[in-house]
Amino acid sequence: MSKMLFRAGLTAGAAFALVAAGGLVGCSKGKPDASRVIANIGGDKLTEAEFQDVVKSLSPDAKEAQTFLTDPAAREERAQLAGRIAMSKAITSYAHQTGLDQDPVVKRQMEQQLANVYFQALMQRRLAKAEPTEEQLLAFYKERVAMLQAQGRSQGVPPFETVKGQLPELWKQQRAQTLSQEIQKEVKAKVPVTLADDYRPAAE
Repeated sequence: MSKMLFRAGLTAGAAFALVAAGGLVGCSKGKPDASRVIANIGGDKLTEAEFQDVVKSLSPDAKEAQTFLTDPAAREERAQLAGRIAMSKAITSYAHQTGLDQDPVVKRQMEQQLANVYFQALMQRRLAKAEPTEEQLLAFYKERVAMLQAQGRSQGVPPFETVKGQLPELWKQQRAQTLSQEIQKEVKAKVPVTLADDYRPAAE
């Protein structure tokens, strides 16, 4: 399985939730989708353009996504992903037909899932722009070394140039933690939240 599909397996649920929630992942608004229909799901359709948009949403690497969409060797993986998207649409349609989408418990769960999808989308957009500079990587490396020294574990730490290629991913992981806090703070500033006294965390 390609790296693309490995990641897709982890994040497909979020992408499908976006599709089910009203086409947040899909063709640009205002432009009719005249692309080929690759699946019929009851009265709904999955077009090639929509499929391509979902694939691109699953991979932050545009070249990787394009390879997945065009490489003849990935045909079976494309078919499997299209089948999963079609099934997600079928389940959503069935939920509407049976009234399950109006169940209060289900609606609360969907609200929570959609909030998670929105939050992850915010994180991904900001992380995509967060490419560390050489200076930031060096500062990050020194910070990690200082931490190991404080723990008495600095012996044998490789020099910066040796591990520089591995640092961007670690830097982004740390940046993601900071971004999470920043986004929550930003949301609270734009959408004030007030809790009753007996439901307010002790730390606040």
